Amino acid sequence: THSWDREAIQLMQPLIPRETVLFIADAKISFDSFRSGMVATVNSKSIITVNPGVPKKVPFKYTCMLLFWSAVESITDVYTVSQLMQKARENPEALFGITYSFISKLDLDSSASKVIKTRCSKCKFLVTEDLNSCTNQLCPGKGQIVSATTGFDLLVDFTDHTGTLHACSLRSPVAEKALGCTVKEFISLTDGERTAMKWKFLLERCKIYVKIIPSPKMKSGIRGMVLDCSLADPGEVNLGSKHLQICTS
Repeated sequence: THSWDREAIQLMQPLIPRETVLFIADAKISFDSFRSGMVATVNSKSIITVNPGVPKKVPFKYTCMLLFWSAVESITDVYTVSQLMQKARENPEALFGITYSFISKLDLDSSASKVIKTRCSKCKFLVTEDLNSCTNQLCPGKGQIVSATTGFDLLVDFTDHTGTLHACSLRSPVAEKALGCTVKEFISLTDGERTAMKWKFLLERCKIYVKIIPSPKMKSGIRGMVLDCSLADPGEVNLGSKHLQICTS
């Protein structure tokens, strides 16, 4: 066992779940298929700060979002869609990047059941309201009363002049931030209002932060997840293109 492993364990043991905020720098982030989510692994270069100047009364959920968006903002590499797909196929680990692309598929005007879904809080497996437990045999909470969360659960395509990345996952809370709409507000919208929201983004140039991981289940062999999405500023698109040229030259 490495010395930093022992130090990390000793640091974590007295911490109180949901009452402690950690800021972790230089940690390896990878996708854990068992947990269906991202896992951070510390090493000798990692720096862990406990409660980094966060007010005691700040809600836990809010502080988590603060740290999450800080991580997104650390992504700076700009790619075309074809570069993203090529690099992802060559890399066995998760690839993070930015692409300035057009949203070419966004089915917001589908039935609400196709836009908003309920998932197990522990393993992210799809569940229905009438089930008392998660049906995922590998769920850490198997056999227990299911704890579920309901949110946006979309598959979007984004396209540029080099190609299209299909069926990228866009889920809450990222979707709520991108759309500027909560699940409750969306449910109350008329069909016309949902269509108008769709066309606010469809075929518009967006700045998309994306994570791509290997996925044997997908025809392309990779799966994309949107970490942040917003309409791109024209000036920023030009800067992104220059950065892309520098990276590929």
